[in-house]
Amino acid sequence: MVRSAAAVVALLILPSFAQGQEVPGTHTVVDRDTLWDLAQFYYQDPFQWRVIFEANQDSIADEDLIYPREVFVIPGIPGTRTPTTTTTAAVPLPQVEPQDIGPTGSGDLVQFGFRQARPAQQVRSMFYQDTAAARGASRGVSPGNRVAVTRDAVYSAPWVVRIGAEAERTGVIDGFADEGQRALAIRSYDRVRMTMPSPARVGAQLQTFRIMRSIESVGEVAVPTGIVTVSAISDVGVIGVVTKEYQRILAGDFVRPVPSYTVQPGAVAQEVSGGSEAMIMGFAGVQVLNDLGQIAFLDLGSNDGITIGDVFVLYGVASANDPRGSLEVVGLTPSMASARIASMVDAVFRQGVIVRLARKMP
Repeated sequence: MVRSAAAVVALLILPSFAQGQEVPGTHTVVDRDTLWDLAQFYYQDPFQWRVIFEANQDSIADEDLIYPREVFVIPGIPGTRTPTTTTTAAVPLPQVEPQDIGPTGSGDLVQFGFRQARPAQQVRSMFYQDTAAARGASRGVSPGNRVAVTRDAVYSAPWVVRIGAEAERTGVIDGFADEGQRALAIRSYDRVRMTMPSPARVGAQLQTFRIMRSIESVGEVAVPTGIVTVSAISDVGVIGVVTKEYQRILAGDFVRPVPSYTVQPGAVAQEVSGGSEAMIMGFAGVQVLNDLGQIAFLDLGSNDGITIGDVFVLYGVASANDPRGSLEVVGLTPSMASARIASMVDAVFRQGVIVRLARKMP
């Protein structure tokens, strides 16, 4: 599997590095490029994408997000290459007959989990920290194109499986797909083998998860552990590449299609009056004090009209105009919402506390 050490080895064995004479070439990103495709184009091995990533960490804040007109160093490749067409056109990805696995909710999904390069004015999270901008450079991201809740926040949000119900799942991770792997935990960019009774399709993104604990009289807490992108369908099972880690990923973790993500760029929650009241049924973690970023479970869900990005507020006892804390919805089931603590005056969030819908997404 491709890891930092493996990337160093890859650099050492590349021809121009062996010669020790060549100046590394560069590549100017064009629309629809991905690191996966660039590695395939230059090294004939898409799993060498990390060689390019590590050589350009000053320019790439997120390996999933690269932008046209960015110039990357390509280690081991002499000269400069600025193709007039996309690398995907130069080196076509394998064509596999698609098979349904259910909705993935990924409007910008590409094969193997790496998003294609997109114009700089497109989506960034409102929580995105631009390291280039901090150095005085501008990436041209306007507030109107930010998203209220990131895709990662939705994909990593725990949820509650009600008492008496079973967690929705479409398969299970059997273990590593490559022989010789002896590690217990599965890490980013490892290839895994999955048993999936339902058909899968190459390019589908799957959320891996497991049941972590129970909340008495409420249900079991399902916690996402990562994202796997299907890369092949074989006789031994469905093969996927781990593209995100949220928790320790283990053999035996369940898989299911990633949650639906429909947050529109520029959309923000608007103030409402007389919003619905919800009770905090419990928390994803077992902390004695729940701090910023912790996930609380509310007893209202999508069946009650709650949507991702809605904001609930806890008001003080003395005044309805005295907000003591706020929760932003990042995950949904039909009957419950997962909401992260966005602000608080003190340790005010506890099981049984009533909060009110104060801002609603359009």
